Amino acid sequence: MLSASVFWNNGKAYFFDLASYYRYDVAGDKVDPGYPKPISPNWPGLWPDEIDAAVVWNNGKAYFFKGSQYMRYDIAADKVDAGYPKSISPSWPGLWSKEIDASVLWNNGKAYFFKGDQYMRYDIATDKVDTGYPKLIAGNWPGLWPDGIESAIVWNNGKAYFFKGSQYMRYDIAADKVDAGYPKPIKGNWPGLPG
Repeated sequence: MLSASVFWNNGKAYFFDLASYYRYDVAGDKVDPGYPKPISPNWPGLWPDEIDAAVVWNNGKAYFFKGSQYMRYDIAADKVDAGYPKSISPSWPGLWSKEIDASVLWNNGKAYFFKGDQYMRYDIATDKVDTGYPKLIAGNWPGLWPDGIESAIVWNNGKAYFFKGSQYMRYDIAADKVDAGYPKPIKGNWPGLPG
C-alpha cells in the first residue's frame, strides 16, 4: 500500500510504504536499483513509518502528515526543519486536524487534500482552505474512486496519478477527468513499486 508520494525537482519521485520508501526515476520509468530502503535514517528527522500524506510546495519545502501532526522538510538541506512536528491545526487554516489520506499540488496554485469520501482545496497564496469545503469526491472528480484514496502525485506530463490498494488511476488535469481504461494494477505498470 502506497501511503504517500512526492515529486522532487531532481527527476525523482518518492513513494512511501509503511517503514520503507522507493525512489522512482521518472525518465527511466522505474524504481531505482537498491530500493526499497528504510525511511529512517535516510530522511533525517522524518517519522520512521506510516506517513499518511505528503505534498511538495513551490517554496523548496515538502510537507509530511501523520495523525494530527505535520513536518516541514527542507529539500535543499535534505532534512526536517527545526521545531517539527507541529499540530496540523491551527497551522493549516480550514484543513482537517488529523488523519489526512492523500494530498497533491496542482499547477493552478491549489493543493488538494483527501480524507475518506471528501476533499478540500487549499489555496497556496492565501494559505488556507477555500470556502465551501470539504466537498464529496463523487461528482467532482469524474471517474475517480469516490473514497479511500491513499496517495496522489502529479507528473510533468499533465497527468495526476491516484493510488488505492493495488490499483492506480491516471487523471488528465486539462480534461479534468480520469483517462479511459482505468483503474489499472500498479504491478506491471510501475516497475519496482509494490503492487
